Amino acid sequence: MTPNSALAVRESSKIKSDVKKLVAQIARMDAGKVRESASIRDDLGIDSLAAMEILASIEKRLGVVIDEAKAFDVVTVKDLLDLVAQCLLRKKKRL
Repeated sequence: MTPNSALAVRESSKIKSDVKKLVAQIARMDAGKVRESASIRDDLGIDSLAAMEILASIEKRLGVVIDEAKAFDVVTVKDLLDLVAQCLLRKKKRL
């Protein structure tokens, strides 16, 4: 593994951890219980207002802008992580 790829893996892992912590905080649960396969609404009990709070927190913490239209397609925590990854890639391409 090259130093750059190792750094990318660490960054990715940190971002996943941060997003899961934010989701857990809003859902009022332990971050270790937030599974990527969990439905944000059905499994975690997060309503649309709380979901918008999560998106705003992610935008603020990571310095990205999340397209609200794409956010409506988010069903699971994995979907959210994928959306955040896409936003970070767009941000890096602009730099």
